Formats: sequence, C-alpha cells, structure tokens
Amino acid sequence: MQNQLKGFERYPIWVVIVFNLISWSVYLAGMYLLYLIWPLLSILLLLYFFYLEILTYKEGCSCCYYYGKLCAFGRGKIAKIFFKRKDAKKFCEKSVSFKDFLPYSLVNFITLAAGIYLLIKDFNWIILLIAIWPFIVLFFGNPLIYGELACKNCKQAQICCPVCEFFKKRAEKKL
Repeated sequence: MQNQLKGFERYPIWVVIVFNLISWSVYLAGMYLLYLIWPLLSILLLLYFFYLEILTYKEGCSCCYYYGKLCAFGRGKIAKIFFKRKDAKKFCEKSVSFKDFLPYSLVNFITLAAGIYLLIKDFNWIILLIAIWPFIVLFFGNPLIYGELACKNCKQAQICCPVCEFFKKRAEKKL
C-alpha cells in the first residue's frame, strides 16, 4: 500500500526551509518581545519551545511515515536521531481536539500579551507588527503551509493523521 500512496517520498528542501523560517520567525518574535521586558523571560520561552518540539517528535514524528525521512518540516530525520520508532497503529487511533493545540497556541498569546504590555508603555509600530506576526502566520501562513505544501503531498495523511483529520472535519463544517 505504501508504494501506491501519492505525494512526496521526500519533501523538497525548499518546503522545509520555508516552514522553518516561518516557524522560527514566530518563536523569535515572542522571544524578542519578552527580552525587551525581561531577558530571562525570553530564555523561559525558548525552553517552552523546546518542550513543544520534543512533544511533537515524541507523540507524532516517531509514529509517522516520514520517520527517518525528510518530511515537510524536516522533523522526520531528526526524530530518528533522538526517538525510537513507535507503533503507527496507536498514532492512527489518536483523536485530536482544540485542547491539543492550546499549548502551541500559547506561544501566540504570550507574544501578543508581551506586545500589548510594551505598546502600553510606549507605542511603536514595529512592536505592534511583531506582536501580531504570530496571528498573521496563524491565519494566513498556516493555511498555505499545511493546506497547500504539507498535507496535500503527505503520505502519512493518506494513511492516517489525527491532525489532518481534525482540520479536514473543521473545513467540512465550514462548507
């Protein structure tokens, strides 16, 4: 069955670069604003990013078709270095809801809160843009990245992907 799946066996490097540039720009926006408030906060946020990444590798990437391969996010290759392969059947049985995305969404709200705090102290257009950047990415960048570049070409999405299923159900409700 896996040979009959459509999509990329190995994603083009430019897709991985685009995804990571956008993701890290969101992380850096939050870290920068927190640094302006108190440098230790930016370090705490960086540790939180690493926690989220480890969670993603452990719960998703270690079960994925792209484990050990170049996925759209570059994580498949990295997952193989740090985590043992997990049972893909358990991954397929998972169900994803909004609460599963809350830890990841927290990054956006922390960045926005830091921006609002800084703007109250002294309004600055650059700070405003940095503060809303994660939401620009969330509402405009993510649909492009996931909808057009990643999920459409993903072999794991054809096998089973709880995240893909969640977003597919949400999209069908809008129709």
